[in-house]
Amino acid sequence: MQQTIDKVTDDISAVQEPLDVPGRSVDARRSLQNLQTVIRLASLATSALVIALPIYSSNFGASGLEKGLLFAIPAFMTAIARPIIGKGLDMFGRKLFLTIGVAIMFVAMLMFIFAREFTLTIGGVTFVSDAGFAVTMLFLARSVQGFAVGTILLSSYAITADLARQTGRGGSFGSTEEAQYRGGLFGGLIAIPVLFLFGFDPNGELRITESVWSIVFVFYAIGALMALILVFRTVPETRQYALVEAEAEPQRQRIDPQLYVLMAIVMCTTASSYGLAPFILTYIQDHLTQNLIWIAAAYIPAALTWAFLPSRLGAIADRVGRKPPMITGLSMSGLFSLTIPFMSMIFPNTGLAILALTAFATIEAVCYAAAVPAEQAMVADMTGGKQRGIGFGLYTLAQSMGQVFGPLIMGTLYDVDRSGPFLANAVILIIGSVLVWFFLHDPAEKNKKQPVR
Repeated sequence: MQQTIDKVTDDISAVQEPLDVPGRSVDARRSLQNLQTVIRLASLATSALVIALPIYSSNFGASGLEKGLLFAIPAFMTAIARPIIGKGLDMFGRKLFLTIGVAIMFVAMLMFIFAREFTLTIGGVTFVSDAGFAVTMLFLARSVQGFAVGTILLSSYAITADLARQTGRGGSFGSTEEAQYRGGLFGGLIAIPVLFLFGFDPNGELRITESVWSIVFVFYAIGALMALILVFRTVPETRQYALVEAEAEPQRQRIDPQLYVLMAIVMCTTASSYGLAPFILTYIQDHLTQNLIWIAAAYIPAALTWAFLPSRLGAIADRVGRKPPMITGLSMSGLFSLTIPFMSMIFPNTGLAILALTAFATIEAVCYAAAVPAEQAMVADMTGGKQRGIGFGLYTLAQSMGQVFGPLIMGTLYDVDRSGPFLANAVILIIGSVLVWFFLHDPAEKNKKQPVR
């Protein structure tokens, strides 16, 4: 009886909000824009955590393995929950989990504020936070923040796939991916003046001090709170659209087995590239320059690329298919990784080395800005409307597993040999591009032969 009621309700929703009328695509675009605003506000800390966390944790004597763990533990927290969340998206809708994710993100930002040394007296009792407490708080906050990111992105992917039927999946996924990095760019712009106001030590050198860290995360917490309000007010529930799509395509009631091939490739390539992230800046500081301003300037073009181009480059996957952008992105990233250990040898002048780093990082960002939306669009192509949540749950589970093991493996390699992670990453990414070419079949090619409903 309940199934009959649910089906009638879904049919009524389909009549009230048909997928094919011209006004529907306008609503879809507006809803996607609202979703992207939420993601931007919830992702303000993205750049700070990637760039500043390895450097900031050094203030408390964190080892290479501990820095790797700071990137691996949050991924593990998301990995163990993502299949459950994916199933929940199909059963209970997308908006509930998006709201939960943003709320958890707000809590994580508050926790980061107190990841520092301080002395606090309450009611005559004095609590002293030492370096060990600061590192522990970083681990706890990263775990909560990682779980929040996983929940937000998984919900966002499902919402985007539901709404992007008419607007082009590649471009729509590009816009959603772009929102995360644009939020990180805005967060970086917030952090820069704070760094210049409070980041100079007694010797006049610019440092990521504890005051800088706490003040910046106060702003990030405010952003997450604003995102939570906007979720309630502007983001629609989209599960009904997926159910209508599933009714229109009865032949796609099962997940394409090719998804599991993609998962294996994603897990391996994510493990290498994500695992390398904590050590790139540390390596640059050790071998090229200690100047934070130069390092930040080298990555500004890449950050701008991620913030403004995925929505445009993602549309390439709608024109040429999903595989070519993926192959190009993996190959170029592998070549970039291969050049880093030899940067100081090829360019003995520090200025030229920084310019070369800027060029390579920007080229890599451009290629990946086209590849990541293509990959996500391929997942949407491989899953029907009723399995979209679990499909993206499996896909993001593969990402999370790579993020769990990658930093641990790369951290161990970095402690053994500083060049080891870069060379290993290059080999793995090149192999990944070969596997995409020979072992993945593009479902978009088959879908082009079918009329879009």
